[in-house]
Parts: sequence; C-alpha cells; structure tokens
Amino acid sequence: MPRYYFHIRSGGALQADIDGIDLPTHTAALEEAILGAREMVADRVRNGEEIGNEQFEVVDEDGKTIHVLPFRSVIRLRDCPSK
Repeated sequence: MPRYYFHIRSGGALQADIDGIDLPTHTAALEEAILGAREMVADRVRNGEEIGNEQFEVVDEDGKTIHVLPFRSVIRLRDCPSK
C-alpha cells in the first residue's frame, strides 16, 4: 500500500510530515487531508484563533505532490438573510 505525507505549508514555512500514513489511493489521501483540515480548523474556531492561509501538501512516497488543500477550502459558510 502506498505511503502519503501530509506536509503543512503556512506562508513560506513548511512543516514536514516525516511519518506519513499508508492509504490505498490518491483519493483516500485527499479524503484524509480533508478530515484533518476540518479537525484543525474546528480546533482553531473553538479556541477563538484565526484561520490563516495554511494548506496541506499531500505528497506520495516518490515525493510527488498529488494534492494541495487549503484549510479554508473545507469551510462551508451560508449567507445569513438580513433582518
């Protein structure tokens, strides 16, 4: 089973995932990134922290970037009707 790495990029800084996780497909890796980003965003909201421009860079075991997932892309907001 292929191994995928979920690096976090914030501005110019990269926090490398040195462990990775074995997943069956690129699609499964993207789904894992979405779940992880939702958890991280939820923690920030609970703590009253800012949601910045961080993103996951999902990389396969050959070092090829297969997905770039901005954390903001997992947030769904609905317009509130005006009163």
